[in-house]
Amino acid sequence: MVERYKGVIYKVCNIYADDRDQMEDYCQEVLINMWRGWQNFRGECALSTWVYRVALYTCVSFVRRKGSRPHNIPLKVDMAVEAEAERGPMLRELYRLISRLNRLDRALILLWLEERSYAEIADIMGMSKANVAIRIMRIKGRLKQMSEEQGPGNRSDGENMETE
Repeated sequence: MVERYKGVIYKVCNIYADDRDQMEDYCQEVLINMWRGWQNFRGECALSTWVYRVALYTCVSFVRRKGSRPHNIPLKVDMAVEAEAERGPMLRELYRLISRLNRLDRALILLWLEERSYAEIADIMGMSKANVAIRIMRIKGRLKQMSEEQGPGNRSDGENMETE
């Protein structure tokens, strides 16, 4: 199961972490929480939905406690997954903009970027499908505005981020 969903776990942790060490801590804690919670998984939702929930709730709980970090035991992140997440300047810029959003909006846009349906996102986040659609539309607008306000000359990597 870990092998199948390691990309999902990495992406969720990466979007909430401030640096690589914190991202590794979050990944480790997600795996621990998945292990602990597995016996309570009743199959009422898809396994992928459950993995997303565990990853999101784990990361959000650490963000809320800001400064509280899990006990660190070395965990090696699959470098192929990391390379996929960092494959270009535009993607790095997008993740940088996303990191400026609030916790809920980060989670919603992350699930949307993973090409989850509005129904799946609603199920994972405990929201109505209509609310998900409206919030994602607003988040996309906010990201576009943040990108435009920043302007091409102010980008950290010197490249333009394309819009839809």
